[in-house]
Amino acid sequence: MAGSYSVAKMNILDPDTWWHIAVGQRILATHAWPWSDTYSSTVSGTPWIAYEWLGEVVMGAAASIAGLWSATVLLVSLAGVLLLLLYYYATLRCGNSKAAFVACVTLIPTLGPFFTLRPQLLGAVFLVITLILLERFQQGHERALWLLPPLFLCWVNTHGSFVFGFLALGVTWLSGQVEFTSGGLFTERWTKRQSVQLLLSILFCSLVLPITPYGTRLAAYPLSMALSQPVNVKNIQEWQPLGTELLLGKVFLGVALLFFLACLVQRPRFRLAEIVLALFGVYAACLHLRFILLFVILFAPLWALVFSRWVPAYRADGDHPLINAVLISIIVVVLVFFLPSRGELNQRVQKEYPEGAVQYLINHPVQGRFLNDYGWGGYLIWAARPRNMIFIDGRADIYEFGGVLSDYLSIMRLEPNALQLLKKYDVEACLIKQDAPLGTALAGMPGWERVYQDAVAALYVRKPVVLARAKLP
Repeated sequence: MAGSYSVAKMNILDPDTWWHIAVGQRILATHAWPWSDTYSSTVSGTPWIAYEWLGEVVMGAAASIAGLWSATVLLVSLAGVLLLLLYYYATLRCGNSKAAFVACVTLIPTLGPFFTLRPQLLGAVFLVITLILLERFQQGHERALWLLPPLFLCWVNTHGSFVFGFLALGVTWLSGQVEFTSGGLFTERWTKRQSVQLLLSILFCSLVLPITPYGTRLAAYPLSMALSQPVNVKNIQEWQPLGTELLLGKVFLGVALLFFLACLVQRPRFRLAEIVLALFGVYAACLHLRFILLFVILFAPLWALVFSRWVPAYRADGDHPLINAVLISIIVVVLVFFLPSRGELNQRVQKEYPEGAVQYLINHPVQGRFLNDYGWGGYLIWAARPRNMIFIDGRADIYEFGGVLSDYLSIMRLEPNALQLLKKYDVEACLIKQDAPLGTALAGMPGWERVYQDAVAALYVRKPVVLARAKLP
């Protein structure tokens, strides 16, 4: 818990957090769901749905209490809940709470970068709960399955990762249709009653998918993401393949190698379903960086099983409830004490986002359309400056469908058509990072002027064209 806390509290300023909060607060204020874009100048009026609206409402409600500070509390709470659920799931599977604890602690460096305040974190929580309920079912608790349909009802309205829940359900059901043992792999055949129960549960989970403000469109979004957003997938960092040049890639590779070596030495026994899911997690993580979170969730019980051979099992007779209660109380007090203050959060915002430039725009309004840095679009939506003049933000789907995302990339990369694209969108001002190559190019052009700069941002505006008066004869 302390480890997840220490990592999560540093990740509150994710670029997408801002617009998720803004959308959630808008839904709470208007009691209506958006159907078109009202934030940008480039795709304004284009059909758009809040496909993660329930998660955004939770975020917006938290931020409405005490701004970034209460949003930070929500983040560290969700990160802690996720890790505790993962620990419980690993304990259920291996039967050794100490081994599960060691496994989860060693996976925190891999999980840490994904402790960001986005609906994705809620989706991860739902996935672990699904796996827990499946494990409980396999251990003889039949009623656990009937918690799945209401869980999926919340999940489909929160995040597109619900498809991985169906993957887990499907693989678990299929693996129980046969019974075999081969080396370290085994499966146990479902009874007819168990097989029917699991199938009915999958059916009921499917039936709740259209129960959203947008009908079936939320359930279809993951397919749209996979098939119709090539520019987004190719250029946005979290969709990039995992490489060993990244520290995260090195940690991932190290964990995989250690697991392989441990399997050679111990020769543990695994269910076929959990191996299939873990291998899918490996594949997904290698394909897209953001799916390392999925890999960790699917891999944790296997990792705990490996440690269970080395770590002695927990003994209840050696427990001291009073001492444990005191230690837990001390930990909670320390965690609360070290939460970042509002002042510390504001300082971090000033170092990472164009707060000074936004204040300048409030006092010195600039007319016309803006070009802004992609990572700042969400912050500008949240700050409501400049109003309805945002060029792009983290809602990459709507900008890709409108052709704006590829044009933005061409401009920021100073491709040959960059200036023509600025004219195409009637851009009159550029709010970009102070060291961006585009800023260097604009500074050398006679038609542009830098009117504001600080350690974070620079604001360039197009100079007005002054027509010389014709001389009378």
